[in-house]
Amino acid sequence: MNELNQDINKLRTGNEFHFDGDLTKRKLKQFFPAMLLTNISTLLLITVDGLVVGNFCGSEALSSVSIFQPATAAIGVLSCLLSSGAATRLSEGMGKIDLNGLRHTRSTLKILLIVMAIFITVAQIPLVYAIIASYHLSPEMNTLVWSYAIGVMISSPLGMVSNIGVLQLQIIGKMKVLMGLAALEGGVNLALDLLFVGPLDMGVAGAGYGTAGANLVRCTTTLIYLIRKTDLFKTDGEKPSLREAKEIIVRGLPDAANSIMLTLQNYAIVAILLSAFGESGGVIKGVCTFALNLLNVLIMSVTGSVRPICGLFCGAKNYKGLRVLMRQGVIVVTALSIIFLVLVESFPTIIYSIHGVKSIPEGGIASLRIFSIYFICIGVNELLRLYFSNRKIYKFSTILTIVGNATLPLFALIFSKLFAPPWIFLSYLVSQLILVIANVIRYYMEIVRDNKREETETDIYITVSPNEAVACSRQIRAFASEHNINNKHAFRAALCVEEMAAYAKKTHESQEVDIQVMIRFLESSAILMIIDDGKCIYLDDEKANQKIITSNYGLLKKLSKTVEYQYVLDMNYTVCRYA
Repeated sequence: MNELNQDINKLRTGNEFHFDGDLTKRKLKQFFPAMLLTNISTLLLITVDGLVVGNFCGSEALSSVSIFQPATAAIGVLSCLLSSGAATRLSEGMGKIDLNGLRHTRSTLKILLIVMAIFITVAQIPLVYAIIASYHLSPEMNTLVWSYAIGVMISSPLGMVSNIGVLQLQIIGKMKVLMGLAALEGGVNLALDLLFVGPLDMGVAGAGYGTAGANLVRCTTTLIYLIRKTDLFKTDGEKPSLREAKEIIVRGLPDAANSIMLTLQNYAIVAILLSAFGESGGVIKGVCTFALNLLNVLIMSVTGSVRPICGLFCGAKNYKGLRVLMRQGVIVVTALSIIFLVLVESFPTIIYSIHGVKSIPEGGIASLRIFSIYFICIGVNELLRLYFSNRKIYKFSTILTIVGNATLPLFALIFSKLFAPPWIFLSYLVSQLILVIANVIRYYMEIVRDNKREETETDIYITVSPNEAVACSRQIRAFASEHNINNKHAFRAALCVEEMAAYAKKTHESQEVDIQVMIRFLESSAILMIIDDGKCIYLDDEKANQKIITSNYGLLKKLSKTVEYQYVLDMNYTVCRYA
């Protein structure tokens, strides 16, 4: 067995054929610009209120928006739970090529969407009241916070629908549509804020109503597109079920737990800062949060690009490909975080000035610089939480998120008693380091387990270009002959690799095309999984919307016991089974 595994490793990592992730790397490059623009527009939606009221209405108005932020985050927890769970569940169904399961998920998701929207609308009222009252604000500040709150509360259920629509479009690769919707929402929010706060002189309330108007436009447009242009709401008679609802909710628990902890963090930190800095603490917190949101535009663009491919690989149990993808994501997100950290440390006053803060509170610059140190950890933790969610390691991810993030307000309270107020922000770095250490340890534990599992299986992972396909096919056949693998299965799989490579080369619009292949040899059967970015194939000869049936793909159907196919993320995803 050891000799067999050594030869398999040679095939996996040899000079000619190896799993280097060229195709996923190209997909990340394709997805990233769209996700970047989407998140920039989202940034406009969540930060433009502070920017506009800070410049038009002054520092007190900016502080009121910042003080309300924990309430906004609390309202968004259910949205996070549902959207993250639905995205993971849909990606998983795509990876398994489980069409009935996908319809079942969609049917259940529609009911959950309605129930959650109604629940958020009602539950947010006492929640917001309790949060604002607990801060014991001055009458003037209390009035400002409530003026802003009304519009944001109106937009909450609309924002949830939009967020779920974003993730649904993301996992099917509709990046241009995402860019358009995001630009629409961000532009409308900015225009309405400027109109309401400026010429109409509605003050902080105008910013809240601007957010509500932008959410209404985005929600309506998203639903119209999803219903008319996609099959995401088509269920073909599949009925919803409590079991599927539970699956969706469970998948979303790690991200929802993180959202809950961030909400509690924000609530506690705002209280501590108000105690340490006075009401100017709201200004410092708002500026620090804005810097964090700028970084999150980059981080969420990377994780958003990784998410659909991650779900695809997990559904196919292609853990080798998943590790390559995670490594690519970590490298990119770490490099972006370091660059942004250097910029914030070098030019902290700029972030205050764009908020219209003319007199920076005492300790404001030091606070921002100390706060920004923890940026280096955020991206890694976001990617690893996505990894654990897709690997169904819910308990660890959820508990770690709760325990690790709960330390932030504890450290902040301790630092507020021992050191000068700016050092309160060091608590962010300490709590994130705890998460990084625990996440990395568990990640490598999973790699060890995967390697042990792979020792008992005969799996081949290769990335092959069309020009290498014939040579690769010969190598697979020779490998099977030398190691007592069923020749019929191996020869058919090898020939199918040749045919798909020929198809991809013939139909691809450029010369850059790669085929990522996983072959799993079982005791009496074999499974071949192929991902390529050739033109879309439709297998069903009976359908009127069939576009391309080639001799290459037709041969796959003859050679295989079953062939399952999806067009996912602008790629052909094919699973052939041999018996």
